[in-house]
Amino acid sequence: MPETRVVPNEITYNAAISACEKAGRRQLAMNLLSLMPEARLVPNVITYNAAISACKQDGQWQLALNLLGLMPEARVVPNEITYSAAISACEKAAQWQLALKLLSRMPDARVVPNEITYSAAISACEKGGQWQLALNLLSLMPDTTVVPNEITYNAAISACEKACQWQLALKLLSLMPEARVVPNEITYNAAITVCERSQQLERGLQLLWESRERGGSLSVAFFPWALARLSVHDPDIISAAFAEVALTLSSSQLAPQELSMIAWAFGMLGVNNPTFFHALFFQAVPQLQSFTMGDLLKLAWGSAASGLDVELFMAIQNEVATRLEQVDLHNLSELCRDTFLQDTLGLLWASNFAGYCSNNLLAAARLVIRQAGASMDRAHGPSSSPACQSMGELPFTEADPWQPASKPQIILDLPDRLVIFKPSGWEVYDQHSELQLSSFLQATLGKHFALVHDEDHQCGFLHRLDLPSSGLILAAKTYEAYYDLKVQLNAGEIARDYVVLCHGWVKPCLTSIKAKVFWRGLSPTSAGDQGKPSLTRLKVTAHARHRATTLSLVTVRIATGRRHQIRSHFSHVGHPTVCDGKYTAEATFQSDQDLCARNFLHRYRLAFKDLAGKDHEVMMPVPADLMMSLQRVTSREIQSAETICDWLSGSSLRSWQDYTPLISDSEAEQADTQQEARIVAANTGPYEPHA
Repeated sequence: MPETRVVPNEITYNAAISACEKAGRRQLAMNLLSLMPEARLVPNVITYNAAISACKQDGQWQLALNLLGLMPEARVVPNEITYSAAISACEKAAQWQLALKLLSRMPDARVVPNEITYSAAISACEKGGQWQLALNLLSLMPDTTVVPNEITYNAAISACEKACQWQLALKLLSLMPEARVVPNEITYNAAITVCERSQQLERGLQLLWESRERGGSLSVAFFPWALARLSVHDPDIISAAFAEVALTLSSSQLAPQELSMIAWAFGMLGVNNPTFFHALFFQAVPQLQSFTMGDLLKLAWGSAASGLDVELFMAIQNEVATRLEQVDLHNLSELCRDTFLQDTLGLLWASNFAGYCSNNLLAAARLVIRQAGASMDRAHGPSSSPACQSMGELPFTEADPWQPASKPQIILDLPDRLVIFKPSGWEVYDQHSELQLSSFLQATLGKHFALVHDEDHQCGFLHRLDLPSSGLILAAKTYEAYYDLKVQLNAGEIARDYVVLCHGWVKPCLTSIKAKVFWRGLSPTSAGDQGKPSLTRLKVTAHARHRATTLSLVTVRIATGRRHQIRSHFSHVGHPTVCDGKYTAEATFQSDQDLCARNFLHRYRLAFKDLAGKDHEVMMPVPADLMMSLQRVTSREIQSAETICDWLSGSSLRSWQDYTPLISDSEAEQADTQQEARIVAANTGPYEPHA
C-alpha cells in the first residue's frame, strides 16, 4: 500500500486481520495486530474480535484469553462478539471450565450473552463430556430471553451423543419444531450417531428416513454416511445410494468434505466400483490442497478399503509430504498438534494397507512425528529422558516355560522401550479388570517416565492383547520412542506373530483372511464385507485331534490390529479358536474346556527397530497351560507331530515367515491312507506321540 501512496488505517487492518482469520492464518493475523502501534494506529473492538477469532481456529485458547485480558489496558471494551470468540477458542481446546467462567463474567462486564455465546459454551461442555451442564445451559436460555437456534440444539444433542444419552438426544430433537427450529444435517448427524453408539439401530434408521422425508439442504454425502454408520446391509438401499451419488458426481462439483465422506462411507459399505472411484479421483485431485488433514485421511482410508486408485494415493501422499515439510508443530495448540499427528499416522496406515506407502511420505512423517515426541519429552522434564539404566535383552530361558506364569515379566528392557510378557487374565489397560498391565508397568518404572502415567497416550503401550490371551506386548518409556514405534506400527514395520489352536482341519491353501470387521460397545466383533479393512496372514502348520474334535495349529501374522481380529476372522472362515466363549456356541465352549481352560491364542514373537534403526526380535514360548493342552492332542500325521514337538520343546521358535506349512490336502489324505495301512499291519494303536 505505501507504493500506491495509500496509508492503511484501522479499517484496513481490521479487514486484513479478519481475512487472515477466515483463511486460518492465525500467526499472520497476530503479526498484523503487532504492527498497528508502529503505524500509530489503535486497535479497536473489531480488531480484537477478529484477532481472538483467529486464535480459535487452531485452539490457541491461551493466546485468545491473553488478548481479552489486554483489552482493558488498551481502553477497549469487550462486547458479546469478543466473549463469544474467546469462549469458542476455549471450546475448540475442550477447556469447558474456562468457557463457563467467561460466560459467568459477562454480567459483571455488562455484556449480555446471545445465542452464539450460549452455543459456544454448550459446545465446550460437549467436548469436555459435560452433557448435564450442556443441558442445564440450554434450559437457562429462556430465562435470559435468548432464543436457542439450530446451532444451540445441535451442540446440546452432540453433548448427549458423546455420553450415549440417546433418549435425551431424541427428546431434544422432538422439541425443535415446537421451538420453531428446523433440524439440519448436523442435527441428524448427531442424533443418528447417538442411536448407533447406543445400539438403537432401528431408531437410527427411522431418523434417516425422517430426514429424507423432510428434505431440506442435506448434502449428497449424508445418506451414504448414515448407511455406513448404521451398518445397513440391504443391497438395494446401498445400490440406490450409490446411484444417487454417482449421478451427482457426474453433474456437480462437490466440496472436499463431501468427497472424503463419500469415499469413507462406500469403503465401509463394501462398495467396490473402479469407475465410480475414478470419477471421485478426478474431482478430488485438483482440490487436494483445500482438504483438511482429516478429510485427506477419510479419502485415503476409503480408497484403501475399496482397494482402488493408485494415482489417487500417490497424489494424496505427495500433498501430505508437502504439508509435513511445511508444518510448524510448535505453533499449534496441543489439541491441534495431537490431531495432526493422529491424522498423519492414519494416512500412513491407509497407504501401507493399500500397498502404496512412498519412501518420501514415510521419511517426512517419521522425522516430524519423532520430533513431536522429543518435544513432549522436553516439556515433561528430565525424568522423561531415556538416560535411565536398562536391563537389556533378558532371554526367555530365564523363565521356565513349564511353570505357570501368573505375573507379567519384562523380557527386553531398552533405554526408551521395552517388551513385556502378558499372562492370560491380565488387561493391558482400561480398568475393566483388576489385573492391569499398566499398573505393573507404573510400579516397575515408578515416576521416572511421565508417559507410563499418561492415559491419553495409552500409558505407553503400542497395542493390546485380549484378556484371555497371552503373549508379548511392546511399550515405550518416552514420547519420542512411542511416536517412533507408532510410525513403525502404522507403516507395517513391526512384526506381530501368533500361534493359534483352532477348530477343524484348516486347508493349507488358506493363507490369508481379508475380511472387514466392525463392533459396537462390548459386543463381539463381526467379520464380513462391511466395516474396517483387516488382514490376517496364516500358515497351517499342524492337524490334530482331541477325542472326536479335529484341530489345527496355525501360525499367524496380522497386517492390521483390529479388536478381536484373529478370533473374529477365524470364526468367519468356520474355524473358531479353541475355548473362545465369544465366538463359538456355548456347547462348543464347554466342550473345549476339557482340552484348554482358556482361549488358545498366544503372541510369541515381536520384531521392531530401536531409535537408531537396529533390529530387535523377542520370542516367548507358549505358557505352561497351553503346553499342557498341546500334550493332550493327537497328531494327524508325521509333519504335524514334528511341529507340535517343536512347540512343546520351545527351542525352535522362529519368524512366522520361516515356518513351513502343511503339505496340500490331497497329499495329506494320501499320507493318512498310508499311515492307517501301517497301523493295521502292525496291529497297533494310533500314532500318539504327545499322549
